[in-house]
Amino acid sequence: MAKSSNKRRRKQFVDRAVQGTLLLHLVAHWVFFLLAAVAFLYFVEMLAGDPRNLGRSLFHRHGPTVLAVLVLAPIFLLDLCKLSNRFAGPVIRLRRGMRELAEGRDVSQIKFRENDFWQDLATDFNQVVERVQEAESRSANAMPLQSDCHEAEPEAEPELVAVE
Repeated sequence: MAKSSNKRRRKQFVDRAVQGTLLLHLVAHWVFFLLAAVAFLYFVEMLAGDPRNLGRSLFHRHGPTVLAVLVLAPIFLLDLCKLSNRFAGPVIRLRRGMRELAEGRDVSQIKFRENDFWQDLATDFNQVVERVQEAESRSANAMPLQSDCHEAEPEAEPELVAVE
């Protein structure tokens, strides 16, 4: 029986290692871009403008652009977190299912959300679960037959040989 997962996600940040690395890299790229842009604009203003009013001129001309970049950065980070959840979430669910299967627990089939990446991994995992359950069922059915055979044939007692 497949677990339905078409409902909204409760958590967007589910895998600290993967999603955290992506977010950290994005922040680092934004900071580097912002510093490079400010340095470039400072150099242009220094060449073209009045050196005495360089800071004021830079702020008045380019301040709104820098402010817009700073305001948009959290929006982009949230969007990246949501996007990365579409592949980190399925991997987390697969790992949990594999761990349960390895521990010998009953595992129900999984179904990813409609927009998640790697839908084929859920299908493959479900096929593995079916095969393991079939093998366990065959093994459980074969065990009583083997034990019945052993009960039907009593073990012969070893013969005692007299030594002279």
